[in-house]
Amino acid sequence: MKRLAQLDSIRGLASLSVVLHHLWQSAPVLPAVFYYSPARIFIGGHQAVILFFILSGFVLALPFLSGKTAPYSAYIIKRICRIYLPYLAALILAILAASLLHNKSESQVGSFFYFFWQNGFSLRLIAEHLTLLTNFNTNAYNTVIWSLLHEMRISLIFPLLMLLVLRRGLVFNLLICLLLNMASAANDIFGLESSRGFHTSYLDTVYYTSFFIIGALLAKHRTELMSLCRRAGQLYKAAGLAAAILLYAYSRLLSDKIHLPFNRVIDDYGITLAVAFFIILALTSAQLIKLLSLNFISFLGKISYSLYLYHFIVFLTLAYTIQPYIPYWLFGLLTLALSILAATASYYGVEKPAMALGRHLSSYVTRPRAGRSALHKAPEAEAVTQQI
Repeated sequence: MKRLAQLDSIRGLASLSVVLHHLWQSAPVLPAVFYYSPARIFIGGHQAVILFFILSGFVLALPFLSGKTAPYSAYIIKRICRIYLPYLAALILAILAASLLHNKSESQVGSFFYFFWQNGFSLRLIAEHLTLLTNFNTNAYNTVIWSLLHEMRISLIFPLLMLLVLRRGLVFNLLICLLLNMASAANDIFGLESSRGFHTSYLDTVYYTSFFIIGALLAKHRTELMSLCRRAGQLYKAAGLAAAILLYAYSRLLSDKIHLPFNRVIDDYGITLAVAFFIILALTSAQLIKLLSLNFISFLGKISYSLYLYHFIVFLTLAYTIQPYIPYWLFGLLTLALSILAATASYYGVEKPAMALGRHLSSYVTRPRAGRSALHKAPEAEAVTQQI
């Protein structure tokens, strides 16, 4: 199966926007241009996570759609090696940093940074973090891991979700997504389950499962959608891109201004429409493919998972050490540069060996089945694109 490197690049740009989002959030003076103008797209941290979920569903669905799925045990081994092992390495570093640096006052580091790393070395918290499945306080050491919690939970059941995608039609699957969203909205209204971290409840996972399904549906119907996009004139494509950028940038403005139980669904499905258009355009537009193939953007795609994992550790380490003594612009540049450096080291030192280990271990599961429909040749999701 041909590698879809441009999807890596989209993920890389989204990971970079998460870094910029946290820098913008913590800035002493929030630049209004990033709040009210289409430049919001550059600091869309939440939007990036929705994009990650949809891309994961899209890419994980491809082997199922091609009829070349590996056994469930091999699939799980690869997912654990791909997601959990790099996560574990980052978690160890975050715990060490938090344990060494947490003894600072709020006046020393500022209220935004002080919210994190105040738990120090807590065996109970560490044990909860090691599971990466339960409802725990994800803000304690590395707040961004809340999305990985859902990645792991949903990865466990994704082959079951694909049964629905493969065997039932588009309308049926969209109705399933609607039911999942209604369950989450009911939780928002009635408080059925509380999150101990940032959106870490099991009902939150129910909600985010819908975006994996939508990603899988995009993969299933990609041929028709790509054909439709190719037939559209340049004017229609330009208008669609402008609409997608506006949806991606502004869909959250409603919940920023008015707090209602169903806001999240409205916001996130505006983002979903935008992400769907970005993906299909990235698969069909020669100009966009060329842009996404630029060396730096392509490199961001390779290190995107590690950039997502490590930037907040770098961010807080600098905040608890040198941030009070330097201008904020310098703090931001250092955070960005050191985050990319740490992500590069993690990609080559942890991610690639973890993926190789996953392939090696899963080969023991697939080898006895080599005579059955070439399962040992099945391309796994990470062979197509880098996955969170």
